[in-house]
Amino acid sequence: MRKRRSLIIKTTEKIINIGVIGAGYWGPKLVRNFMSLPNCKVKKVSDLKSGRLEFIKKEFPTVEITKDYREILRDKSINAVVISTPVTTHKELAEEAMILGKHVFVEKPMAYSTEEAESMVYTAGKLGKKLAVGHVFQFAPAVRKIKELLKKKAIGKVLHITSTRINLGPPETEVDVIWDLGPHDFSIILYLLGEAPWKVNSIRNEYPFGAFNAPGSKNKFRHTNNAHIDLNFKSGTTAHIHLGWLSSNKVRLMQVFGTAGTLVYDEMLALDGKLKLYGLGIDNRIKSKAGDSGALGYQSGEITMLPLEQHEPLRLECQEFINSIIYNKPLINDGTIGLEVVKLLETSSESFNKK
Repeated sequence: MRKRRSLIIKTTEKIINIGVIGAGYWGPKLVRNFMSLPNCKVKKVSDLKSGRLEFIKKEFPTVEITKDYREILRDKSINAVVISTPVTTHKELAEEAMILGKHVFVEKPMAYSTEEAESMVYTAGKLGKKLAVGHVFQFAPAVRKIKELLKKKAIGKVLHITSTRINLGPPETEVDVIWDLGPHDFSIILYLLGEAPWKVNSIRNEYPFGAFNAPGSKNKFRHTNNAHIDLNFKSGTTAHIHLGWLSSNKVRLMQVFGTAGTLVYDEMLALDGKLKLYGLGIDNRIKSKAGDSGALGYQSGEITMLPLEQHEPLRLECQEFINSIIYNKPLINDGTIGLEVVKLLETSSESFNKK
């Protein structure tokens, strides 16, 4: 009698147990994405607020909850810790976790100062632990496509990058607009160009803005809610970033200008319209026919809508962190990248010319 083949595939792949510290706005998103992975189990979540823990238990019944994050760190079955807490706590939590044998995924920005970030990178290297930083846009389909096109010289030499990231709010926060929004643009540009800038100049505006400017506020960077930052790279490429909390119209627009074309990435559009390639559209030959004004001739240039893979960037980021642990693979969003971003955040704040 012929035996029936079993449809059950046995696997010996290691399961990584995760503990999540912080269940605020971003924490539940991290829990959901890590739980969706086949080689990962979210075992415990900690937060100081009972309401947030009740929410976690309701949404994810199999997850244990606790107010004491040290329960996660003391649990020897937990392989890695995900930190989604205020930036002022990142260094202490991350280093304590690594010392107790855990790999660490920490949300952006990595730390509150270059000194703190350097210490975290040193600790990870010394203890042989993975240290990932949540720069999720490095995993966005459009950003990865731009990286691919730049490698192929699809727009020639990159001359200049502009990025606008503006919206309304928030009325109250521990950090200013640079530390809130800037990590996204800095991490994207570092990823695309593969180099850090040698020069940073910035201008800030300090406008009265609700509770953010309340008397007695102890925020490190009070009032800074609009900023323009210029970056210069040794390759000759320049970049300009506009960050703001004053716009009722949410804008997320990046343009990469090259000698042979321009890439335009509009994060606010649907997937099939997010990324466009523009051919050169100017004819600088002056018209010479009788009666012509002598003005330059313009043409629209060819516009190509670029197809993108459909995946959730955060899920891919979580999966690559897990894979880096299981297979000892390098991370594109490791602590050294997080450190470079913190350096840019700090330099941008220190190099300000108030206006």
